[in-house]
Amino acid sequence: MRIVGGSHRGRIITPPAGRDTRPTLDRVREALFSMLSHASRWYEDDFHPLFDGVVLDAYAGSGALGLEAISRGAQKAVLFDTDRSALAVIEQNIASLKMDDQARVQRADATKPPRAAAPASMIFLDPPYGKQLLETSITALADAGWINGNTLIIAERDPRDPEITLAVFTLCDSRKYGKCQIDIGRYNA
Repeated sequence: MRIVGGSHRGRIITPPAGRDTRPTLDRVREALFSMLSHASRWYEDDFHPLFDGVVLDAYAGSGALGLEAISRGAQKAVLFDTDRSALAVIEQNIASLKMDDQARVQRADATKPPRAAAPASMIFLDPPYGKQLLETSITALADAGWINGNTLIIAERDPRDPEITLAVFTLCDSRKYGKCQIDIGRYNA
């Protein structure tokens, strides 16, 4: 795996060993961040969620999405995972990219997150497929203060998994990439 764009383009990142983590493919990350570079079109003012706040990678795995966001201009990222080996790999990736001052890894479950100091501007949700964790995660993160009306939510799911049907989630864009569906939306409570 590698960082596909920005200031760290081409740098290698290590995925966790085993089959429990399913990293987002390089080509999917490239397409996703191409869309996100124009995310300000979903806002009425000059706010840009990639550049104007903290990014949360709530099911970090290798940390690829959060670290890619920093490489492309995000100021800070918080990376959640519950697996100790994944957390160690994320710490290793942060150190090898020299992002210690911009990225913070935290052992946390997105369905039972810790309280946020402030809402994230952008949240990546890439939970294990087939477990229907997206809606539970969005609700829990909103209740814990990670999500507000400016937060852009990027949810990755198996195309066969159900769509997000929360009344507070407004879909902005949706794209299918092989066995991966990306839904981008805003929280409007």
